[in-house]
Amino acid sequence: MIAELIGLEPEVRRNADDAVHRARTLTRRLRAFLPLVPGRDAEKAMAGLERYGDVLGAVRDLEVRQGLLERLLAELGDDGGSDAAPRQLVKTVKRARRRAHRDVVDYLDGSKYRKLVDRLEAVRGAVDGLDVWEVRHEVRKHARALRYLAEAIGDEQAAAAGAALQDAIGDQRDRLLLARWLDAEAEEDESIRGVRDAARRQAEEMSGVPSQRGPLGRS
Repeated sequence: MIAELIGLEPEVRRNADDAVHRARTLTRRLRAFLPLVPGRDAEKAMAGLERYGDVLGAVRDLEVRQGLLERLLAELGDDGGSDAAPRQLVKTVKRARRRAHRDVVDYLDGSKYRKLVDRLEAVRGAVDGLDVWEVRHEVRKHARALRYLAEAIGDEQAAAAGAALQDAIGDQRDRLLLARWLDAEAEEDESIRGVRDAARRQAEEMSGVPSQRGPLGRS
């Protein structure tokens, strides 16, 4: 993700098709992962990504507005000339979009973006090497939050979805913990290797993730 975001810079600069949208999406994805990475570089990168996402978002919002407006005019059968009032609305959005894109280029030319790139490079290895089960545990916490929020507003469907995901990941994690505990026990007692292997298979079948040894992450 980090390499992809940095690599998009030339396309974002020239406002290539969908480049702003892709870059903005990557800033959001990285902001979801970086809280799992310890250290000041990750914290500062989070702040830089928020700023980058904001300037990208201004352009993206205007892209969407322009597209919606053009489709709406097409549906209404507007074929007016360049001076027609509806067409002037499109021109107004286009001008605002060009100004917003200049702000993006100014940000890319500035020292804050260079610092963001440096910090992202510093944490790149940690992001790429995140323990998949720690990520799943983070997903479980968000699923629990979804459940609680949905229950608070009476959205039974969303609450059920959050609860189902929370329970599924919790069950996977419990089985993985059992498999890892049996790994250690099997080193002392050869006779339980069959039980250990069965527990490991169950954990892998439920998640598609190898039940490798090592720390699982925070509970």
